[in-house]
Amino acid sequence: MIVKEMPAPKGDRMDERINRIAALANDLTYNAEATKTYIDGAPHIKHASLRTLYGKLVVQVFDDAKKHANLPKVLDLGAGEGSVTLPFLELGAKVVAVDISNGQLDALRVKCERFGDMLEVRCEDINITLKHKSAKYDIVVLNSFLHHVPDYMGMIKEIVTVLSPYGQFFSFQDPLRYDTVGKATMTFSQLAYFSWRVFRGDVLGGIKRRIRRARGIYLEDVLHDNVEYHVIRNGVDQEDICEFFREHDFDCRVVPYFSTQSRLFQPIGALVGMKNTFAIIAQKQPVN
Repeated sequence: MIVKEMPAPKGDRMDERINRIAALANDLTYNAEATKTYIDGAPHIKHASLRTLYGKLVVQVFDDAKKHANLPKVLDLGAGEGSVTLPFLELGAKVVAVDISNGQLDALRVKCERFGDMLEVRCEDINITLKHKSAKYDIVVLNSFLHHVPDYMGMIKEIVTVLSPYGQFFSFQDPLRYDTVGKATMTFSQLAYFSWRVFRGDVLGGIKRRIRRARGIYLEDVLHDNVEYHVIRNGVDQEDICEFFREHDFDCRVVPYFSTQSRLFQPIGALVGMKNTFAIIAQKQPVN
């Protein structure tokens, strides 16, 4: 095994090889069999309260796009099995759904088949998608996706190049940078995760991975490290993302909220006002 000490969480850039490994790890994880149990590990799909929050944000983003485009065009990166793609189609958007997993996309096609040519499905690496600079989108949406990408800031810079003049970047369900959420919230979140994880098997393996990652050690050829990349780099830096957008003439806002896989802990964390997860909406403002 190749052992790498993790670099500092801010300003870091992973090489192209690590990006390819991460993409392949996602493909292997979300195969046809895994898709059947995906929802249990996806809080934004599993919990009604988070589906409601997502729905409200989708409507806001879509309504803003309608001010500038009669038929908003959406690029859904890491579209998965379709639960978060469907609301855009139902609102009347034209969607290009991209994912590297055929198993996930098969479920998406079934879920969204009634929308016909309003939906285009592509099974490919998003880096290939973003190379087509001539295609412009009114909304680029990423759900539970940034934390799977080693160089997410590099990807965001590429996304900006495919946005229309008033285009919007919309991400949902990524972990806040760990050192911005507070010790009480982190402890509660970890307890909630382990209470859910104990019924999923491989408990000992999960504990060993947590201990190793706490020491800042990343194993390049371990599937779990490449899929859940955020656990070894301090979450996702929402402040760094917003700073980038504001420097490039975007209006940007962060929407923090509480999220966990546990059905027991989810309402408790939300009730007491904990925040460990975030969405970002950034809208391009043309320079006069």
